Amino acid sequence: MSNTDNAYTGCPVQYARQFLAGKWQMGILWNLKDKPLRFNEIKNLLPGISDKILMEELDAFVQKAIINRNTHEFPSPKTEYQLSIVGQSLIPVITTIVEWGYVHLQDERVNKEMNITPLSAIQAIEVGMTEME
Repeated sequence: MSNTDNAYTGCPVQYARQFLAGKWQMGILWNLKDKPLRFNEIKNLLPGISDKILMEELDAFVQKAIINRNTHEFPSPKTEYQLSIVGQSLIPVITTIVEWGYVHLQDERVNKEMNITPLSAIQAIEVGMTEME
């Protein structure tokens, strides 16, 4: 947070936002919810993210103990990223956001379809519905 955010010091909402409000943060956490992943596996699940941004986000999450970075030397060197216990505790919050978004995305699609449906078709549907009553 910047110095202009001093008014929010101690605010639980602002604290949580630092892990959820960025463009890629929820996607990174969501993709790690089930199993540890390597850097390129995460990158492939987030089309459009640059190596630099992904590394910055992962480093920030590691620094805040939201994600654990595990390096294995045997049989060949590899680094995996895994949600910590604290990171796992964010998944129900993200799940709720995903569910809300899904429901309202469906509503938006229906509304858009209705907006492009000719008025005569809408009126025919309404007439059909009244006849069924």
